[in-house]
Amino acid sequence: MHPVGGWGARIALLISVAGLAACGSDAPSPATGDPLHYLVTLDQLAVPDFTVTSAAAHYDATALADGDVTLAAALTTCGLRSAARVEYQRSVDFSTSNGPIDIVATVERFAAAGGAASAYAANVRQLDATPGAVPASTGPLGDEAHSISVVRTTSGGLQAVEITVVWRVDNLVNIITARGRYGGTRLDDALILAGLQTQNESGGASA
Repeated sequence: MHPVGGWGARIALLISVAGLAACGSDAPSPATGDPLHYLVTLDQLAVPDFTVTSAAAHYDATALADGDVTLAAALTTCGLRSAARVEYQRSVDFSTSNGPIDIVATVERFAAAGGAASAYAANVRQLDATPGAVPASTGPLGDEAHSISVVRTTSGGLQAVEITVVWRVDNLVNIITARGRYGGTRLDDALILAGLQTQNESGGASA
């Protein structure tokens, strides 16, 4: 007759192995597609009259960092594999405009989720260090998300706002920047764009 303790140990081992197998099967596969295919597109924009002012193109760490040497080094160290950016604008009367008039979308693909998480944190630190930045919650978005808004007064005396949302989906770091009239452009506008870009990534493009 087998000792009871032996059976208990075997059952515990089987449960442990089954648990590990389940965890492994549920883990998402890292994105491998070209970030160009993940960017929010012109046809996805809900507001009319936008045109492409900077065509979707690949960017390296230096260009992504916009002159921030520390951020550029962090992106490289974190395993940046590819990145892309696009910009859309529309011509309207700024003083009465509602919704964004300038949109910049960025996708950065990293070798692994761990590197992307570190790069996300570096982006958040850079955003929060922006003079006048006001952080705001985004609600559920990807694996982690953050936003800030910055208000400036234009040369004509009107107030303009720049809203930036950065979020991570596994090994992808995303950034949406929406600019427009203060009071006419809201965080919700940027979050709608973020949701659309996240949908593009969930489509599993790999070209």
